[in-house]
Amino acid sequence: MAFYVTPQLQFELSEIEDWRTSAASRLGISRDQVRDWQIYRKSLDVRHKHPRYVMTLMLEVGSDAALIRQLEARKCVVAAPRITFPELSVSPRQGRVCIVGAGPSGLFAALTLAQYHIAADIYERGRDVKARTRDVAALMNRAVLDPESNICFGEGGAGTFSDGKLMTRTKSQYIPVILDQFVKFGADRSIAYEAHAHIGTDRLSPILREMRAWLEAHQVSYHFETRVEDLWIEDGRCRGICVNGDRIGYDAVFLCVGHSADDMFECLARRGVSMASKPLAVGFRVEHPQSLINSIQYGSYARHAQLPAAEYAVRFNHERLPSVFSFCMCPGGTVVPSQTTADARVVNGMSGSHRNGRYANSALVVQVGPEDFGTGALDGLKWVRALERKAAEGCAPGCAPAQAMLDFMRHRQSSGRLKTTYSPGVQNADLRNLLPPRQCEAMLAALPEFDRQMRGFVTADANFIGIESRTSSPVRILRDERYQALDIAGLYPLGEGAGYAGGITSCALDGLNAALCYIGK
Repeated sequence: MAFYVTPQLQFELSEIEDWRTSAASRLGISRDQVRDWQIYRKSLDVRHKHPRYVMTLMLEVGSDAALIRQLEARKCVVAAPRITFPELSVSPRQGRVCIVGAGPSGLFAALTLAQYHIAADIYERGRDVKARTRDVAALMNRAVLDPESNICFGEGGAGTFSDGKLMTRTKSQYIPVILDQFVKFGADRSIAYEAHAHIGTDRLSPILREMRAWLEAHQVSYHFETRVEDLWIEDGRCRGICVNGDRIGYDAVFLCVGHSADDMFECLARRGVSMASKPLAVGFRVEHPQSLINSIQYGSYARHAQLPAAEYAVRFNHERLPSVFSFCMCPGGTVVPSQTTADARVVNGMSGSHRNGRYANSALVVQVGPEDFGTGALDGLKWVRALERKAAEGCAPGCAPAQAMLDFMRHRQSSGRLKTTYSPGVQNADLRNLLPPRQCEAMLAALPEFDRQMRGFVTADANFIGIESRTSSPVRILRDERYQALDIAGLYPLGEGAGYAGGITSCALDGLNAALCYIGK
């Protein structure tokens, strides 16, 4: 049996339902000669308002020499074996590992350790995903915030209530391993080949429950609603954690706390762990009717049944002003509250697997750096939290400040009730007051440029909701090439909270790679 991978093949929308027949014609073979057809890579090309699918296929063929010659003549190549967890050349380390945080980096560290029979305890300050879902519903529907169980804290981390995007700029041979694990626990197989793969918040919850069941069957224990108060550090080594005033010893501590664990950042500063501030990006969630975005991106094909809800990405660079860019675009999605304290307002976006909501939303953010907030390790953290508290001033409980895009540009207060998916409610406000002067100037300069990139982007139908401030961690916990904290053996700062990753896949990779380093691979 042989498996061959084709070059990229383009398909018109009319060909997608019967893509195997169209592919066979392009390859000069009979469809029936191939035992099995699989999609290897798939993307959507929307350039020139003429959408086409671009696909690479993997074909399972028998020993027909003539067919194999035909495929090789069409530049098809033998498929490389799919990457799996690596074989170990040494025996895995013994002992028990502590993992602080049940987000992607913590869960994939645990999954990797479990592959090599290494026991681990996961400590998560929030609740399990079922209970957490009820807490998030209370936040979104009744503005009732649980500071320990919300859109940032709980099983699965902040990504649980998001679009479930799996795209990453990080290059790694282990990305297929990450995707295969998600498929194993219930994700649709399409995430393994879609260029812009996403799971959807509605699918993430059952996946997390399946993952937990597997881990608990493989020497991993979960401790929900358990906040790690301190680290036990002696003689340049992390020897464990402190919970409820008690020390608990471990051979290593994997610190996977996410971007909102302010108390842990302050703890690390007290313990002398090397940290640095890092650049941030702050701004707003912008909402457009999804039908408008479809029309901008797809043109006359906007209502075509074979097209998904359209996505977009925009960026503005200027020699004098900070960069402005879109981030975490959620087609057919919802704007959600992401604060972790009642005196702050923070927004984010999420969407379900079908992305079938009436509105599209995206972060539209401006870069902020040490020149704006200072060079101390926690200066960025303090600056952005002050901005979030400012966003809450004058707002009713749960409500977020909002402004029509055109009113923001014309520097006038919006009137009337703005249309938005933000269920706790919005209050009209002048959002220019939330951005520093340079960042406000950059946003105002960027909007006309975005409208040139996407005609119709600037419209009376678009609204800003504030403030989008947790696009990444404001802190970087310094570490070496083996993923250990500088000068602190046995402490592995990982994922978004450590300042080395952003998004589900890159955080999962961070956990996987650190676990491999720990076991000696």
